[in-house]
Amino acid sequence: LSASAQETETKSACETQTHVGLEIKSSEIWRGLQQGSGPAFKPTFSIQAGGFSIGAEGLMCTGEDLGFESNLFMKYRFPFDLTLEVTDYYRGGNWLGVNFDNIAKTHKIEPAIRYQYDKLQFYAAFMFSEDYNMDFYGEVSYDFDLFKLAIGGGNGMYTTSPVWNNGGDFGMCNISVSKAYNIQVTDKFVLPIEGGVALNPSIERMYAFASVKLGK
Repeated sequence: LSASAQETETKSACETQTHVGLEIKSSEIWRGLQQGSGPAFKPTFSIQAGGFSIGAEGLMCTGEDLGFESNLFMKYRFPFDLTLEVTDYYRGGNWLGVNFDNIAKTHKIEPAIRYQYDKLQFYAAFMFSEDYNMDFYGEVSYDFDLFKLAIGGGNGMYTTSPVWNNGGDFGMCNISVSKAYNIQVTDKFVLPIEGGVALNPSIERMYAFASVKLGK
């Protein structure tokens, strides 16, 4: 089970909004991969003005296989529901590298594009790391009335076997079925719940996941 306390929002006269969130998850399932093990904490902070937002997102897993992230991101959403994103993934080690000459060992940069058309969404991301290696991930999802279906494909880390460390070619890496809905606890308190299952055919892994978000 996953619990999330999210979205404390303040507004200024110029419609600038500040968002603060904390999500607690049983495990972090991301693009057909499991990050770390055990319950995970995900704090978020962002500032939004119009279609532009900038912020930070963290991850700390508490199991034996620790996962850590402290990521910075920028996003811009156009009025026609197209969003451009850039994320700096930092997963431990020297923040600026050793003597500033190998910063790519601790950072990965990912530009991405997202387009939403009603209940249909397209997403594509290119993650660049040391030596200009690039991992691609693309996803198409549709939010049906009964469930949300997402189909994603990628290469590199998304299709590399965690046991044999082979593979890596482009393949199907994320087929997930999920459902999100709100439970009205009181007149002013709504409890968003989401759960589902994800399959990564390329590495033969399947995960069940659930989340609970506490907020407005």
